[in-house]
Amino acid sequence: MADDPSVQEIYKRKPPATINREVSMSGSLGIKIGTADFVTAADAASGGSERRAPRPQTTQHRAMLIMTQGMAPTLSPIGSGTRPAHMGLVVTGFVDRVGDPIDLVAADGSAHRPEKLVASAVQYLTRYSAGAFAGPPTIAATYPSYWQPQGVQALREALDRMDMAGVALVDEVGSILARVESTRGLPSDGAVVVYDLGGNGLSVSMARGTEQIGRTVRSAEFGGKHIDDAILRHVLRGLAGELADIDLAAPAMLAPLNELRQRGQQAKETLSTETAAVIEVELGPVRHDVRLVRSELEDLIREQVVESAGLVREALRTNDIDAGDVRAVVLAGGASATPLVAEVLSAELHVPVLAEPDPGLTSANGAALLARSSLSAAPSAPVPPPPMPTPATPPQAPEPPRSDEPVASTPPVAVASADPVAPESTGGRKKVGSRRRKQALLAAAATATLAAVTVGIVTHTVPKTEPQPAVTEQVTDTPSPAATTTTQLPYPTRHVS
Repeated sequence: MADDPSVQEIYKRKPPATINREVSMSGSLGIKIGTADFVTAADAASGGSERRAPRPQTTQHRAMLIMTQGMAPTLSPIGSGTRPAHMGLVVTGFVDRVGDPIDLVAADGSAHRPEKLVASAVQYLTRYSAGAFAGPPTIAATYPSYWQPQGVQALREALDRMDMAGVALVDEVGSILARVESTRGLPSDGAVVVYDLGGNGLSVSMARGTEQIGRTVRSAEFGGKHIDDAILRHVLRGLAGELADIDLAAPAMLAPLNELRQRGQQAKETLSTETAAVIEVELGPVRHDVRLVRSELEDLIREQVVESAGLVREALRTNDIDAGDVRAVVLAGGASATPLVAEVLSAELHVPVLAEPDPGLTSANGAALLARSSLSAAPSAPVPPPPMPTPATPPQAPEPPRSDEPVASTPPVAVASADPVAPESTGGRKKVGSRRRKQALLAAAATATLAAVTVGIVTHTVPKTEPQPAVTEQVTDTPSPAATTTTQLPYPTRHVS
């Protein structure tokens, strides 16, 4: 893996006329480090330290680090609609491995420290966002609230080694609360539940004001990807009669199925604000527009949402907080935008539910606010951070520098699905007959085909006596931003200090 030059060196490359000689801060950059995606929030406003809600420019990237021979690692923007410019090894599942003493081993046999992979992603995003600023911004990056202290320290050291001591690390819960306080306001007394439903799982934390109290409870059994899977099953079962003669497990169906899953995800986002959405289906000769209404989606996921309220009760018990002391629920994470989530939690706790218009951006926006206000934007290391110079370039991802370090690239390998897709009820246009068994087989075959996008990698331990947690990575010659990946956590539900 190639290392980027230091941001100080990058900043020196600016044309002399564009360099701010006084090196005054020109705004703030918030970065969300997530298991499914990274989000940046660039607030280019300059001057002042007023604690207010910024109006940042946001971007989202998949948590897929593309490692190309002779180039620094990059990330794929979400919704770019294009393939990455360079071929290479795509590594996923590294965020939840930070702090693990076991190296993450890629398909080419190379070993990588997870915290260095995260630091490389943060470094890329600082360069990607540089065009939004006229000078060096203050930068804060959130880390998942369920991380252990050793994970935070490991990332801090990795950032420092890559000349990014100026990037402050802030707890994601703190950034969420700071943002919501600035836009909606928080109760002045009592406890607040922070319900963070992201792409790969659910985290529930407790707070008073803007300060987290106690421990975060984490589950990987419900997240955005589970909702996307439910929508995919719904569509496939509705068209099972027409798909009977199509081998959905064929390699040629991989890309169409992947695209269908992405369209289902877009429909999920549409149904957060609309009552109906249309999913365009293109699978072999089958061409249909499947209409999905919000009530159908709610029926598909209601059981999981209701069960997630049980995790809230568990978090209350874990932190010895009475439910009657709760004054509000704060929603974060893109999947929490589904209206059913607010409905269930409000009925469960009988308190107001507070959320940003796009809760998936809340933590990044909060990090930008904390960086700007400097209230919490101090590094976890005891050394005060120097300013973080960044270049004033056009707002596009810069070409990574060349390196002599080789990175191997290998073709995709199919693996069996660990969680076969079962059929669900449907509202598709075509009526489905009574071939229930064939429908289940079709849905399972489609999931197995999608699983072919990922490659199971066996981790190699540094000390051979250490356990080997499950890791999934993806390797492809031409990786696509639409490719789906899965990260299996060693413990579905866990309490983290």
